[in-house]
Amino acid sequence: MKFLKSASLVFALVLCLSASLAQAKADTVALYTEAVMTGDIPALETLLAPNYWHIGANGHIEDKEHFIQSIKNKELVVDRLTIINVRTTMIGGATLLTGNGSFKGTAVPALPEGLMRFTLVVVKNQNRDQVVLFQATPVVASTDCRDGNCKIQ
Repeated sequence: MKFLKSASLVFALVLCLSASLAQAKADTVALYTEAVMTGDIPALETLLAPNYWHIGANGHIEDKEHFIQSIKNKELVVDRLTIINVRTTMIGGATLLTGNGSFKGTAVPALPEGLMRFTLVVVKNQNRDQVVLFQATPVVASTDCRDGNCKIQ
């Protein structure tokens, strides 16, 4: 009986720890979206991994330096970036997050706006979570889109 209680306690502890890990990744996504919308350069410097890649909804790819510079220069101004229906999976030491949501903003080159599929990869770097990849893909609203399965444009 003591063994079953101990096993139950260990199982509960593992569940709590995995839930807190998922929450940490979700917090990283929330911090990322907020920093992008407000143009918070110091936050982006911390949140983005040194090998960060940003793939915009138009297919334009920027590394960390150029992405941050485009925000500084107001070549990218994000009015709205929401990510919902997030699904999370671990791949080695990285966490892959994908969900749908909306994007509204102005950019050079121009970006599609509206419903998007967002993919982020978050890694642990020097004991903190950092975003190593962000990708936005325009999608078409469909009946199953509410649970994140939107059709790609």
